[in-house]
Amino acid sequence: MAPTGITIRLLKDGSSSPPKEPVTPHLWQEYQKLVQECLQQGRLFEDPQFPAAPKSLGYNQLGPWSAETRGIEWRRPQEICRFPQFVCEDMKWTDVCQGQLGNCWFLAAAASLTLYPALMARVVPPTQSFQEGYAGIFHFQFWQYGHWMDVVVDDRLPFKNGELVFVHSAQKSEFWAALLEKAYAKLHGSYEALNGGWMSEAFVDFTGGLDESLDIKVPPPSLYQLIHKAVVKHSLMGAAIKIQSQQESEMQTPEGLVKGHAYSVIATWEVKLHGRKIELLRLRNPWGKVEWNGRWSDNSPQWSNIDPALRLKLQVKGEDGEFWMQMEDFLRFFDTLEICNLTPDSLRDERAQAWSTNSFHGNWVRGHNAGGCRNYRGTFWTNPQYLVTLKEEDEDEEEDGWCTLLVSLMQRNRRQGRAIGRDFLVIGFEIYQVPKEFEQMTLVSQRMDLVPSLFPVVLSPFVAQRDVTGRYKLSPGSYLIIPSTFNPHEESAFNLRVFTEKQHTLTEIDYEIRADENVFQESERSMRSSKEFVAHFARLSGKDKEIGPEELQRILTETTLKHAHLKTDGYSLETCKQLIELTDHSGNGKLQLEEFNQLWSKVKDWERIYIRYDKDRSGTMDVQEMRLALEAEGLHLNNQLVESLTGRYSDDLRRVDFDSFLSCMAFLVCLFKKCRHLDLNKNGVISMSKQKWDQLTSFK
Repeated sequence: MAPTGITIRLLKDGSSSPPKEPVTPHLWQEYQKLVQECLQQGRLFEDPQFPAAPKSLGYNQLGPWSAETRGIEWRRPQEICRFPQFVCEDMKWTDVCQGQLGNCWFLAAAASLTLYPALMARVVPPTQSFQEGYAGIFHFQFWQYGHWMDVVVDDRLPFKNGELVFVHSAQKSEFWAALLEKAYAKLHGSYEALNGGWMSEAFVDFTGGLDESLDIKVPPPSLYQLIHKAVVKHSLMGAAIKIQSQQESEMQTPEGLVKGHAYSVIATWEVKLHGRKIELLRLRNPWGKVEWNGRWSDNSPQWSNIDPALRLKLQVKGEDGEFWMQMEDFLRFFDTLEICNLTPDSLRDERAQAWSTNSFHGNWVRGHNAGGCRNYRGTFWTNPQYLVTLKEEDEDEEEDGWCTLLVSLMQRNRRQGRAIGRDFLVIGFEIYQVPKEFEQMTLVSQRMDLVPSLFPVVLSPFVAQRDVTGRYKLSPGSYLIIPSTFNPHEESAFNLRVFTEKQHTLTEIDYEIRADENVFQESERSMRSSKEFVAHFARLSGKDKEIGPEELQRILTETTLKHAHLKTDGYSLETCKQLIELTDHSGNGKLQLEEFNQLWSKVKDWERIYIRYDKDRSGTMDVQEMRLALEAEGLHLNNQLVESLTGRYSDDLRRVDFDSFLSCMAFLVCLFKKCRHLDLNKNGVISMSKQKWDQLTSFK
């Protein structure tokens, strides 16, 4: 029995999870190699990728001709002080002082990270110095979209009016913070690119974790349990009191708290007092002094009511910056809580309870899958889609039957584009519970009809930030996550990450690569040639009674001119050669009568399907109309191939005219014919590596 069609199955690389990758040298600059070169040549490193030049400062307010940059020199630390040190003592919060740049978000995260030496050692590799092995080069590591990057810089720093222009340490001879800022600026293209941001963004870049920002004045349910679980998972947590004006920054309240200041939350404990359960949080002021003086503070009378052994274990007297605080007081006085949830790779303590994590890299491509938010019903369904299945409930004594789901959407490389007028897009995501039969819906048309009928269980905010993150409690089941820009037709690369308490599965919604049987059959309209057709062929084919590419080009052009419903910018000879290849059984590059009859029947069939799916009667198709037309013709394509076809066959406005449609059809039919020849078992299914498939589908 002859196969009914041909299905392509792409082989996986043999591992269910990607291997851990080593740190990648940023811009392919290898630190150790550069150090050795400089030491051997007896010179100090000068970075050609981030030179001591105006373009490294910025592009607008810090641009080459701005008043702010006038008079700036680039000096090495030994030209600033007599005995420079990378780190004078231990890294401390007070090492990080802001300069003439609006990047307090970065500085607050860097200062907070000094409280976590093991994590800080990943970002700022130890043993660097201005003495032993000094070559004018330093390196730092940042997490970027799933990979750790090692960024090297020379130690020439912007200097003006007797001081460093940007970040500096309270100790004038210490330079780790200034060099860290320079490496981060290099990663993003310039110092000015760091203007304006969110502490969560830097926390993620320092740890590879997933950061949440919570409004304590509108707290989520069971906030104490949430914080307790974060402590168990060794998450980084920072709480702060908002300021109404810059004058309030670091102002001390009567209760001993400091406004505009990031406190670390480091422990939780429950005590019983007079038959009532009291929830306590332990906080740390990074100054190492100035403490809360309210209930459960170091010298609070509440401690006298506690069992002496427990009091000895918990109560720590002394001006060390650490104190206990009752949950009700925490909610009353603090405004925001940042939680940076660490990945299993970031956790140094194997005893910590790790999240189950998954991630995908994706792209919004204009005309293909940049569908915009749900407001744009005609295109929303085209966005990338991901199916997460939650099978196990959390182990939570207070809340049975729920699964914790953290979702983070991150747009990639937008800050680097500020110099050319590109900034963060407004992004967000929606989550829908899907029916059990969803995974059996394998056709584009089925999913196009389904998505608008689904009701969202989660609508994230849409904001112009790099990261949008949310924590949700959902019942076990399958959920469709649809990340999008707010407006359609906006392009960007993105990362989608999912964290759960228990195991989950996360898959990208894609489609089978398949050509149905009808793709390989002659058109039903291709019949024994009539006398009229034979005579017409004789006139068209000339003396050799064959039609070549040039003749077919003329025929198609003349035919299209007669039909106002078809738009074309002309048929290339390459397109005509592709079409001839479809029915050229002799292989001489020309068509005889029967061969031309078969081709012309296919062209007329494709014309009818083109008109049918040109819904707006514009004479052209958008890419999604073309995808539906291809499906109707029995051609089923995965997302990657559709994206490739989009770039090949659509114009700048992502429209496909009739000649491009014919060329696309010819390419696909020839492609699947080649695949059919590879079906040695004649069972209609072939398997091949992605590399082999990419070679077959390339347009070279």
